[in-house]
Amino acid sequence: MKLEIMGVGKLRDKHYKALMDDYMKRLGRYLPSAETCLRESKLTARDRPAGLAEEAEAFRKKCGPNTIKVIMDERGKTWTSVEMARQIEAWMTRGERHVAFFIGSATGLDASLRDEADVTLALSTMTLPHEMARVFLAEQLYRSMTIIRGEPYHK
Repeated sequence: MKLEIMGVGKLRDKHYKALMDDYMKRLGRYLPSAETCLRESKLTARDRPAGLAEEAEAFRKKCGPNTIKVIMDERGKTWTSVEMARQIEAWMTRGERHVAFFIGSATGLDASLRDEADVTLALSTMTLPHEMARVFLAEQLYRSMTIIRGEPYHK
């Protein structure tokens, strides 16, 4: 199974980028994984709904028909680290091939993405900067794999 974090825009802060690279490298020891940066829409400044729809379509194009789509949104379900690990393990057991986690830009998410997502997940009930959310998600995916493998990282 491949785990993929898709975010709108590039990580510009070198500290976030270094952390992201580190966690993606760690995660890659367990499963194929990738970070994909989708282009931020230029329409958003004049027409926010059209810009968000364009970003949503870019996400859809990166996902195959059998991709598990997880939308990251503060209004979503909250899982503990152990619950997240159990869900990932269930997807692995079912033989799912691709799980894509989508983090929108600072301008938000297109409402249609929430409607068609397999899971809408909140990293926190607080709003997080989208760059920090990516790093936090990568760390939690890595933590999930260590929980599944019974390794001591998660205490």
